[in-house]
Amino acid sequence: MFLAACATEFEMQPLRDHLSQADREWLSLVTGVGIVETTLCLTRYLEQHPGRVSGVLHFGVGGAYVRPDADGADLLDICLAEEEVFGDFGICYRDRIEPLSAQMMYRQVYPLDHGLLAQAGEILQEQGLFCKQGSFVTVCGVSATAVRGTMLTEQYNGICENMEGAAMARVCEEFRLPLLELRAISNFVEDRDLERWRLAEACERAGMAAALLLRDLKQP
Repeated sequence: MFLAACATEFEMQPLRDHLSQADREWLSLVTGVGIVETTLCLTRYLEQHPGRVSGVLHFGVGGAYVRPDADGADLLDICLAEEEVFGDFGICYRDRIEPLSAQMMYRQVYPLDHGLLAQAGEILQEQGLFCKQGSFVTVCGVSATAVRGTMLTEQYNGICENMEGAAMARVCEEFRLPLLELRAISNFVEDRDLERWRLAEACERAGMAAALLLRDLKQP
């Protein structure tokens, strides 16, 4: 059975509005914000419910990096992760993040399940929803300047950032569970301007897309 996981109730509610338990059996989990709460909550859930979860759909909102090429995402675009990167876990210089040594860090980059990714792209395309695919960057602190956004974009070739995805990927790897991650873009990573954010609409878009996937994804 799929576990649909996100960071906040604000992100989960649109999924519940679009997809009742009667539509298809699925499980839900609100983890809390950030890598610590995500790791703790997901690990505890999986240990308390052994054998119930066959795959994880991680969804929510994300901030798009401003890119000069066509690979960049726009506001309210739906994005699917090809891989997750621990973006600012390391030595933070003004113009780069230097990863910790292999002796101090398990791994920085986590490829996500290719089979679920391919299925998701096809399902959303059939529903007329074009989505961007690429690298997602997980950060401990939200990027609030264009300079930091540009640095992370150039270092990791990322399309958007979030605060939970890499932690989710690490736990899923440990439990040998396939992971699919979907984000709807709520804002650009620029000099922080909350008046330009479209958070409620992005939550609605993410929940709607997640509902479509939960209806049609094949169980792992």
